[in-house]
Amino acid sequence: MPPLRELQELFAAHLFGDEPDSVLAWIRADGIDPATRLGIYRNNLQQGFHKTLALEYPVICRLVGPDYFRQLTRAFLERHPSRSGDLHHVGAAFSSFLRRRFVDSEYLYLAEVAALEWAYQECLLAEEVEPLDPGTLRNVPAQSHGMLRFSLRPSCRLVQSPFPVLRIWQVNQPESAAEEIIDLDSGPDFLLVFRSPGGVYFHRIHQDDFRLLAAFAAGSSLAEALDLIVASSPRFDLGAALRRCIEWAAFARIPSLHDTV
Repeated sequence: MPPLRELQELFAAHLFGDEPDSVLAWIRADGIDPATRLGIYRNNLQQGFHKTLALEYPVICRLVGPDYFRQLTRAFLERHPSRSGDLHHVGAAFSSFLRRRFVDSEYLYLAEVAALEWAYQECLLAEEVEPLDPGTLRNVPAQSHGMLRFSLRPSCRLVQSPFPVLRIWQVNQPESAAEEIIDLDSGPDFLLVFRSPGGVYFHRIHQDDFRLLAAFAAGSSLAEALDLIVASSPRFDLGAALRRCIEWAAFARIPSLHDTV
């Protein structure tokens, strides 16, 4: 008999459809033939994976239909099997998978919608952190403002798409009665996705505000973020943009000054 590790690897390969006969000789029948016994495990794996992905991507499922979504699920499972006991993480790479599958096709927008749905999932389960109290900014010396590094709250995500993904998401909600045909050229969308006590929400924001938040999310200081934006938008009003970001509760607390330098 092969070592335990080798048997486990053969068993896993069988579940994912590779080398289907290699492990059968080492499975006891015990009332059920080995192929049928292993088929039960394979079916449970596929069904659990499919149900989880359908819960995480209900709009994609509705857009492509349940039969084709099941085909996508199986193809995705083969390339991205779960490596965690927490099934919530199985859909993390789904948007990238769809992007590769539909690149140079009219269905590329599906990958963008999937990115929005995954942002929703991430916000839903993210750690809760109190938003920035703007009063704390009064304690920062004026000469140090440029060194400040704002950080986004864990329950906030940024989603940029050349397609009108928010409208696609809205008309494909169970409670929506809309039957409009959406013009895929009516984008782009620059979205702030965030969780509040009432749930997860989508907020369409101006491109420059999006770029400011994206720069902060990438670790840029206030001065660095401003230089980046004014290079293409000389009339950008930083003060007004910061006030909007604070109103959206996008920022977490600012680190101490010695951490910002």
